[in-house]
Amino acid sequence: MLHEACFQASAAWDGDPTRPRGARAALVLCEMKADPDTLLAATLGDPRLRASFNEGELAALYGAHVARMVTELHRLNTFSETQAAFESPQQAENMRRLLLAMVSDVRVILIKLAYRLERLRALPLVDNPVIRQSVARETLDIFAPIAHRLGLGQLKWELEDLAFRHVEPETYKRIASLLDEKRVEREAYMHTVREQLDHALHAEGISAKVYGRPKHLYSIFEKMRRKKLDFAQLFDVRALRVQVENISDCYAALSVVHSLWQPIHSEYDDYIAHPKPNGYQSLHTAVHALEGKTLEVQIRTAAMHDQAELGVAAHWRYKAGGHVRNDSFEDDLERLHLALKEGEGGALNVRSIYVFTPKGHVIELPQGATPLDLAYSLHTELGHQCKGAKVNGRLVPLNTPLQNTDRVELMRAPQGTPNREWADAKSGYLVSKGARAKVRTWFKQRERDSAREEGHTHWDKTVRRLGLSREQREQLLQKLKFKSETAAWEALGEGHLSHAAFLDAARTTLAHNETIQEAQTLPRRLATAAIPRSLSLEGLQAEPARCCNPMPGDAIVGFITRGQGLRLHRTDCHNLANLRRTQPERLIDVEWPYLAGMAVRAELLILGEDRAEFLSDISHVLSMFKARVNTIDSRRDKRTEQVHMRLKLELPSLDNLQPMIERLKSLEGLDEVRRL
Repeated sequence: MLHEACFQASAAWDGDPTRPRGARAALVLCEMKADPDTLLAATLGDPRLRASFNEGELAALYGAHVARMVTELHRLNTFSETQAAFESPQQAENMRRLLLAMVSDVRVILIKLAYRLERLRALPLVDNPVIRQSVARETLDIFAPIAHRLGLGQLKWELEDLAFRHVEPETYKRIASLLDEKRVEREAYMHTVREQLDHALHAEGISAKVYGRPKHLYSIFEKMRRKKLDFAQLFDVRALRVQVENISDCYAALSVVHSLWQPIHSEYDDYIAHPKPNGYQSLHTAVHALEGKTLEVQIRTAAMHDQAELGVAAHWRYKAGGHVRNDSFEDDLERLHLALKEGEGGALNVRSIYVFTPKGHVIELPQGATPLDLAYSLHTELGHQCKGAKVNGRLVPLNTPLQNTDRVELMRAPQGTPNREWADAKSGYLVSKGARAKVRTWFKQRERDSAREEGHTHWDKTVRRLGLSREQREQLLQKLKFKSETAAWEALGEGHLSHAAFLDAARTTLAHNETIQEAQTLPRRLATAAIPRSLSLEGLQAEPARCCNPMPGDAIVGFITRGQGLRLHRTDCHNLANLRRTQPERLIDVEWPYLAGMAVRAELLILGEDRAEFLSDISHVLSMFKARVNTIDSRRDKRTEQVHMRLKLELPSLDNLQPMIERLKSLEGLDEVRRL
């Protein structure tokens, strides 16, 4: 089958050396000991063969698995060639994850990397410098990091060096000249020192595996830039790694290295006795080896090596950013790394999808996400105002599940608002819990604003009706234990403060201030005068106090004022307790001069909604209790649309007054009924 695949690829050759060939990519994979299915897919994935076979025909000739790998490879080839430069590291990371999520077998990514290597090898033949820069930049941003994470070190460094040559041509030439040797010569040098160290270790009876390679140019450039070092300050341009059986052999091997070559003491690090925060362990040293050239040597056990390469201290993790994080995606990559090492395939356990905005930005979303999820992930206000979406140029409902690589264009209405249905997980509009929470928060805030406005209206009506001054409003807030009027409005609107409790507190505040004013009129000479403790009101000048307005027959107490006689308070008046505590000498028990049951006069204030039946309903209640109206004063407040009515009436008995008031309060639309 490989022979037939090579024949097909050869027959399709178009003579263009700048386009990678399937057979050459397969040769790269042969060096990596790839399995036959991977070699077949690489050969048949030649872009010149794309029009020659469909997936069904490939499956009949080479098997369903190979056919699927070829189809996914074609999709990757077409897709990656169309992407623009990435504006941020996160965008590049999202793109890498997208490519890995697009395949059902990680070996397709391996083939793609081989094709990219072939593309770079032929890049000097491309005349257009813009294309050369674009391909090289994409390689450094996307493909080399993927090779790094999958443990394909040899592939990674060649991708980086070839791309570096076109991205930073002057810097590339400068570093190459600084090394002052050709790659072949460097590799020959490394072979010599590796054999010398291997013989010395065996001579001391230490069983060890010695391997290594010279540092490639891009790695040198990155280290100089990252650590802000000159080339002369680098000690690891050439590096060896020694793998031994146990920890004691690590230190024995270190002694051999230092005996063989002159150590550079400032470059010695013992990460076995003092591991790095991520758990990494190894001995690091640098020496002046053959010809006086610096050489870095790392010494570790097999367990340390596995921990560094595959465990939480994996080399690609701390080299890629210095922070170890709990990431299921990274854990999945380690599984695929191991699968490739064993010559097997496998796919990511995909938990996310990756879509594009119209500007080419890659956005990560949860599986099953919709255009509305995308809107909320970009900006909360965009989510609230989102009214439609196009996916790949086609209008779709907002609850349409998105797929990898979809290009999504969102439409917004500047005055748009969210829908309550969006917050329901069963509706399918939003998969993200965070987005659903934003919708619920919007409605809660709207309800809070509406409640505050309603409470504000009621507060203003009551304050104006009672004529409370600014100082009295402050006293009212203190009494109600609110820090601001806004807080009181919200409490009123949301029902945490009842209208009745608010009105009672407002009246108490008003009456307390009136009582203080009255008390201030008390003549000084009466403060020490002998006042009888009980007397009849017969012949005395007395007026009902405005705070409680007692009527004949009520149990009352008199308060002596300056030149205005007595102010009469009911014994249950809320201000009387304060007067008894602060000015008891000014109070006197008094009695009405006539009997309960006599006709009494009263004045009522009635506040209510302006409606057609307002007066007739009140008249009906008054007639029930045989009340005779002497005067009536009524006006309508245009701003509040409330009727203010003052009634002066006469009742046959005091016993009729309170029941009549209670009946009036029960009428529809009446806000307040009280005695004046």
